[in-house]
Amino acid sequence: MPVQPIPEHEGESLQGAPQSPLSSHHSVGDTISMTSSLDQNTTATNTVYMVPEDIPHNSWLSLQSDSTEIPPDSIQDRNRFERFGANSQPKSATQVKEPLSWWWWWEILAIATSIASLCILIYFLMRMNNLPLEKWWLPIQPNSLVAALATIAKAAMMVPVTSCIGQLKWRHFTVRPRRLVDLQIFDDASRGPWGSAVLLWSLCFRVRVLVTFGFAFITIVALGIDTTAQQVLKFPLQESPLTNVSVELGMTKLYNSKGFFENPHYSSFIWSPNSDLLAVQASIINGVTGSVFKPYFKCPEPASRCHWGNFTTLGVCSNFTDVTNVAVPKCNHTGLGLNCTYSFPGMPYIDDTEAMVMAWNTESDGGFDPSMLFQSRVISHGTGANGGPFASFMAVKVTDSSSPYPKPESIYGGELHPPATNVYSSTFSWCAKTFYNTTGSQADIHVDSMSFEPLNLTDELFFDNGTRTTCYTYVSELTGLNFYISKMAATSLPGYMYTILSATVYHEIFRPDSSLEHQQLQIGSALQNSNLEMVITNIAETLTNQIRSQNPGDNFNASVAMGEAFFEETYICVRWGWMSLPIAEVLLTTTLFVVTIIITRKQPLLKQSLIALLMNRLEGWPDDELDVPEPQTQEKLDVLAKKMLAQLKANDQDHLRFFKS
Repeated sequence: MPVQPIPEHEGESLQGAPQSPLSSHHSVGDTISMTSSLDQNTTATNTVYMVPEDIPHNSWLSLQSDSTEIPPDSIQDRNRFERFGANSQPKSATQVKEPLSWWWWWEILAIATSIASLCILIYFLMRMNNLPLEKWWLPIQPNSLVAALATIAKAAMMVPVTSCIGQLKWRHFTVRPRRLVDLQIFDDASRGPWGSAVLLWSLCFRVRVLVTFGFAFITIVALGIDTTAQQVLKFPLQESPLTNVSVELGMTKLYNSKGFFENPHYSSFIWSPNSDLLAVQASIINGVTGSVFKPYFKCPEPASRCHWGNFTTLGVCSNFTDVTNVAVPKCNHTGLGLNCTYSFPGMPYIDDTEAMVMAWNTESDGGFDPSMLFQSRVISHGTGANGGPFASFMAVKVTDSSSPYPKPESIYGGELHPPATNVYSSTFSWCAKTFYNTTGSQADIHVDSMSFEPLNLTDELFFDNGTRTTCYTYVSELTGLNFYISKMAATSLPGYMYTILSATVYHEIFRPDSSLEHQQLQIGSALQNSNLEMVITNIAETLTNQIRSQNPGDNFNASVAMGEAFFEETYICVRWGWMSLPIAEVLLTTTLFVVTIIITRKQPLLKQSLIALLMNRLEGWPDDELDVPEPQTQEKLDVLAKKMLAQLKANDQDHLRFFKS
């Protein structure tokens, strides 16, 4: 409803009234609304007239009645006033409704939100730790979830930080006089890390602002929360068990050779011709050159690793010895050369009748029998009774293959002496091999460690009904386990090893005539130029793997050891150390927040209010001290404020003011 002043001609009609004219009054009196109903076709507007308090109500009515012209609005307002009568009392212009006070509830809600977000984050981290990424159940990725909850916790945490710095600003000026520029420093500190850093630098070593220092420190360190949140999770590849797959590794306790196979339609020791024997021969030759036959194993896709527990299988063991200092040659002169016999006194299973003869000639005179560079021989010991070997290997090797000539005692002649040589001896025997912690991939297997036990031949024979094969029985003295080897394999394998590993290498100055010996495989040259200890080990391992395998392999009765498979899977791994920063920040903020409420409980709760800065103005400074050269800048005001000491306290009317100190 519009407020209108009393019309000028109405003010002039107040005859005889002792009061001063309306224009001379500065206080607002009663507001009276008078209405009157005109004819139905008249449209009236409501008008409120401001009447001085010293004009009686009936005088105002008579004034209106004596007027030559009554505004329609006044008539309508008068009727409304008469309708409500004395029950309608005008409200005082100074009566203001008390505003709702939020105290610290917003900040409490914010810190509760921060703590709740942190608790939810910790809960999810505990749920997802060591969980395969494939089993993550939420549509949001784990890293995104961590970042979101950390951001909520940080943002909510900064709400009480900002309010507390603002509230501590007022306490800072209440305790004692301070430089007026501190107002700006506190205000900047509540706005972000840079202002907090300035506060720490400007107000350092002041004990009374330690709580503010804490909040400033929190504001600066909070910059690292986002970074640490990104470091909480890592996604390593870990192995997980792979089920519903068959993991197999060859083993056996019965060796029924496919190559040395006995014809079941005839009496014993009648060989059944086959092509499998060539495969055995080829694997032994490959073992000489360093390519060891792999046993049968099955590590199916998508397995990245397979594992087998400890198991024992029948195998072949070897023993290698350098007997150069034991084997003493006995040499005889043969015209232009020497024939030296190497025997192994004291060495088991080798006697003088099995000695080796090395021939050397002074080839510079044009002899037709070249000198020997290398000679090897395999001696068969049959079935390997009483725990002994089934074959022995001997080798003599000239150390300087470029000069394998007998040398005289001196430059003036004398008795000839043989060239320098190395002499080696080794054995092959049946044994029980125990493999520990065998692992493999789809391409290869690896044995962590292995032990072996010698086997003794017993008088008991075993007949395999499946292949109608008679087998020897061997027993382990340590474990008592029985192992079985077909008779033809036990008796034929040593003889075959003689044919393939017995060889001689000559120093051929004169090319010999072509002969059957020179048309054979050059096993001798391979043995001469190889590490013989490694060669013997490879042959024993090759034979063991052939015995453990069926196809490919040389054992009709090979079985398998079952293992377990694993595949690499991406896991969620929580690095809890990176959570220490957000947890410490929230706990420190909560503690300082409670301290701030306690130490400022008797102060006006002004926090970040800019209105309070305007209302609580400066007192005690003359205008000339507040002059700043034009144009005003923040820097000019800061310089002036640094020189002004002020304290916040109440004046005589209980109004807070910044008083000059």
